[in-house]
Amino acid sequence: MEQPHENDHPPLSPSVEENEQAELFTAVLSTLDREQLPILAAAVLRRLQPGHGPIANPAIGEPVYGSYHVLFPLTFDSGVRWIAKFPINGTESKWNELSASALTSEASTMRLLKRETTIPVPEVLDFSSTTKNSLRCPYIIMSFVTGTPLYNIWFGHRMHGVDPETTRSRRIRALEDIASAMAQLEKFSFQTGGSLVFGSDGSPSGIGPMRRVDQKAMIDRWFVHQNPDDDLIHLQCGAFSSPKKYYTHMLDVHPEEYPIPKGIAILLRHFISWVPEPGDTDPFVLAHPDYNIQNFMVSEDGGLQGIIDWDGVAAVPCSLGNESYPGWLTRDWDSAMYSYTESMEDGVEPDGVWEDSPKDLVYYRSIYDGLMAKHRPQERKGSGINFCRMSLITENLAIAVDDPRCRNGILRRMLDEIWAVAGEGEQPEFTELAESFVEGNVDEKLLETLRRGFNILLSKQGL
Repeated sequence: MEQPHENDHPPLSPSVEENEQAELFTAVLSTLDREQLPILAAAVLRRLQPGHGPIANPAIGEPVYGSYHVLFPLTFDSGVRWIAKFPINGTESKWNELSASALTSEASTMRLLKRETTIPVPEVLDFSSTTKNSLRCPYIIMSFVTGTPLYNIWFGHRMHGVDPETTRSRRIRALEDIASAMAQLEKFSFQTGGSLVFGSDGSPSGIGPMRRVDQKAMIDRWFVHQNPDDDLIHLQCGAFSSPKKYYTHMLDVHPEEYPIPKGIAILLRHFISWVPEPGDTDPFVLAHPDYNIQNFMVSEDGGLQGIIDWDGVAAVPCSLGNESYPGWLTRDWDSAMYSYTESMEDGVEPDGVWEDSPKDLVYYRSIYDGLMAKHRPQERKGSGINFCRMSLITENLAIAVDDPRCRNGILRRMLDEIWAVAGEGEQPEFTELAESFVEGNVDEKLLETLRRGFNILLSKQGL
């Protein structure tokens, strides 16, 4: 599930890191008719507030760069603030039908959530999914979400000298509000997986294909083909008739050629085949596409103010869905991305991002599991499947499928944990196990041990 990271509502002063990304947006910025942007924004406000009287064009702030969008703050004389968001590929030569469908689904889904839930999503005020408009670029104009990025509050004791107990209280407040918001997505469940398609009245009319980033193709472009191009490679996939097809799609698109990677992929497929799915409800549910810390805006005390970056929102398997742990609580199982060091406990500033210790992540997973149980809809409370608790495993399986850089580390961790709860005798060596899968000579008793241990992990407390 994890998509490329960005912040739709960053501080109005661009950081050095954001400025370094500016040249990646040269094409879209040279295409964008910036003089038309305040004219369009004023026209949108007049349409939304007829009879308001004269409305002057808003002031446009300096561009702020996310990973794959550039954002312009808009401020009206009345103090009203909006954000205009433009995709990095929003030029006539790079924009295509797949991207247009994704933007339309994103904007329409946000409007649906604003209309039918209390989830604090930005209000979509206007959007265009084509380059054939006055700005010459596709865009979404939405309300500005005030607040502080959750990352700054979550690590307030590290970054701002906040008392650790105050930080703990703010973290739990944020998790409580997030669980309450995500539980509301339960009402949007479906028989198939993919992006929501909308009718002319703005109501969902079905499920269509979804757009996903093809990490493997991008890695091959850089390291195999020696092509330094930074353009995203998107893949159209779905709609999915079953959760298993959703999980394994990237494995099917990119079959492994060499023995050890092939054996590792077979092990990964076995794990996926053992993930239970609901038998009495729809197998897919709407979920945030990038459930990570940079996409949550909070008050100083941790109260949730807004959830941003819905690019790629879709109906996904329930085992990866709205009840899942937030992504920053499961990082310790992905050794390729998890950068915690004990020196952080002494306040040594990291080169990258601050991280929680494995012990703290176990603690906050337990907290969130309890909060999700509290907010889970009544009809789900009797279910024998705890999607929240199992998402520690399923989220990492999905990452292992989508990103080959993370695959070995995640599966090695799973093998270690499986053997700790169900293994007998000496644990099989990882690469030797992969070879056995390729050769087709995995002992049935060993396979049963793996299956039994995997099932224990799915519902085990304290992981």
